[in-house]
Amino acid sequence: MKTNYIKIKMEGLSKLTLAEKAVFSYVSSLALDKGYCFASNKHICEALTIKDRTLYRILNNLEENACIRRETRSVGNEGKERRIYINPQYK
Repeated sequence: MKTNYIKIKMEGLSKLTLAEKAVFSYVSSLALDKGYCFASNKHICEALTIKDRTLYRILNNLEENACIRRETRSVGNEGKERRIYINPQYK
């Protein structure tokens, strides 16, 4: 059985819950290469074993606390593309 670990960033994130810190840290790690995270909700939920509704609520809270910024755009008939940018203050 393969076990995955994530390093949770704690500095400057004292107002967030542990679940919010975990999601933020995971999204931050996925955003290292391109400067943004493009992972789907399904991928993040499976990686962190949380429900879709919980992730939706957490992403909203992270955006309200200015930890992340989400951009969604239409890509024609293929659907939508979402990018999650990390606030440079928390990198």
